[in-house]
Amino acid sequence: SILAMPWNPYLEEWAAANGSRVPGWICCSELGTDPSEYRMMACWKEDENSRLQIRDHLSHKYAFGVPGNYALDCLAQYGPLVEIGAGTGYWARCLRERGVDIVAYDIMGDSWRSWFRPSIVTEIRHRGTRAIVARPHPQLAEPVLWTEVLQGGPEVLLRHSERTLLLCWPDPWSGFDEASLLAYPGEHVAVVGEPGEEGPGSEDFQARLERSWRRIEVVAVPRWHSSEDRLFVYARR
Repeated sequence: SILAMPWNPYLEEWAAANGSRVPGWICCSELGTDPSEYRMMACWKEDENSRLQIRDHLSHKYAFGVPGNYALDCLAQYGPLVEIGAGTGYWARCLRERGVDIVAYDIMGDSWRSWFRPSIVTEIRHRGTRAIVARPHPQLAEPVLWTEVLQGGPEVLLRHSERTLLLCWPDPWSGFDEASLLAYPGEHVAVVGEPGEEGPGSEDFQARLERSWRRIEVVAVPRWHSSEDRLFVYARR
């Protein structure tokens, strides 16, 4: 019998882009009219530019961090969850596909619209050389949500003390990451990103995590070239 695998097209595209299907080449798919559509578009010789452009394209299309099965299974054990800065809702969609109770929020302001606007990958030729570039999608100006994302930020967390807080690659400039820790009354925080000073979020966020929270789990996630992504789970000290 064929086992039904949990839904996760980002993981499939990440695998294709990292040579799992065509060694030495990077493959990419195109966002169709149905946002859940997965369609192979083309392959290019693997080089640093190709990796960066396809990572940029897929980060706009899905999320900055790639949700792998180990991380999703770990998060399911800490449900129910509340995610702040959920972006397109891709991680929330993957968790809901596994039956996890998660409420996802994002401010969905101008920076969100700018970052998550869908892109396409096109090939450019110049003086006999070929390269690829990720450009804004000519027909789609608004981000595509993968699941329900409610409008809201750290201020909503007082309503969700029974849920584990999830933060996936919080940005380093807006401060919503530290504000989330300050507003959150619950007992567990899960963070996706790189460890140490290279990790996601602001310096104040990282300092507050170190001071007030104790790391209890570290789980591998799929990594882009030269990244050190993990899922970290913390308990309140």
